[in-house]
Amino acid sequence: MAEEPTGEDAAPQARTPAVTASVVVLAVLALAFLAVSGYFGYTHRQAEQEAQQRSEILDAARQGVVNLTTMDFERADEDVQKVLDGSAGEFRDEFDARSADLIAVMQEAKVKSQGEVRQAAIEAQNGDSADVLVAVAQKVSNAGGAAEEPRGQRMRVTMQLEDGTYKIVKAGVVQ
Repeated sequence: MAEEPTGEDAAPQARTPAVTASVVVLAVLALAFLAVSGYFGYTHRQAEQEAQQRSEILDAARQGVVNLTTMDFERADEDVQKVLDGSAGEFRDEFDARSADLIAVMQEAKVKSQGEVRQAAIEAQNGDSADVLVAVAQKVSNAGGAAEEPRGQRMRVTMQLEDGTYKIVKAGVVQ
C-alpha cells in the first residue's frame, strides 16, 4: 500500500478555474460594496454638515432681525448693543455711528417695538455667506399713545461667518 505524502511533501491541489473566478468576483463585489458604502457615508456626512450650516445661518438671521425690530426706550442701550453684537462690517459700523441718535429719539418718544419672525428662508448661499429672506411682524408703541397692530414686513439680511458665528453684514426691507 502506498502512503500518501503528508506535510511538506504534499502537493497542493490545483484550484479549478470556476473556484478562482468565484473568489475574484466575490473580492470585486466586496470592494465595490465598500466603495459604495464609503461614498454614501461621505455624502451623508456632507449633507448633515450643510444642514447644520443652514440651521446656524437661519437661527442667526432670525435672532438678528428680532434684535433689529425689538427696541425698548427703557433699555435702549442694551437693545442697541444686541444689534451691534450680532452684526459686522459696514452694517455694524453704520449702525454704531447712528446708535446715539437712535437711542435719543427712542427715549424722547418713549418708543417700544416688538418684532416677531414669522418665516425665514435662505435665498442664496455662497460658502460662509448667505442672503436670507425674513418675514417679520412688528408692533410699535410710543408716548403719543400710538399702539399699532402688528405690521408685517419682509427683510433681506446678508449673513457672514465671522469669529465662528454668523452675523448680519447687510439688511434692508424688501418691497
